[in-house]
Amino acid sequence: MKKSIMYITVLFVMVFFSQCNNTTTDDLTSNADSRGKIISQLMNNETYMSEVMDSMKSKHGMSGGMEDSKNKMDMSMDMMSKMMEKCKTDTAMCKMMMDKTMDMCDQDSSKCKMMMESMKSHPKSMKMMQDMGMGKMKDMKM
Repeated sequence: MKKSIMYITVLFVMVFFSQCNNTTTDDLTSNADSRGKIISQLMNNETYMSEVMDSMKSKHGMSGGMEDSKNKMDMSMDMMSKMMEKCKTDTAMCKMMMDKTMDMCDQDSSKCKMMMESMKSHPKSMKMMQDMGMGKMKDMKM
């Protein structure tokens, strides 16, 4: 009986001391390769991602505006206004925005349909595009 208690105690001590060699979070995040893997794992895990978002909301001052849809809409409208102003002065920015819009349309037919429907409320733009011979836009009715 004493031998078995001694073996169990030795086993417990060995397991206990083997656990003391854990790497710290600073060690893990200081290496770019391991940091990238950690970030990927966290972003691909729904539970951890929820915890990260909750932490950002509570600890980093993002709690008020993220839940309020009016604030989201106001922020979106402000961003759109800034992008449109930038587009007026920077043709490369305007091209990039149009490319992104077309990518969105390619990926999601419902968003493409919504965009085409919204174009109907801009007959001058539709006419200019039709005059320039832009693909299927010729066939669209204003």
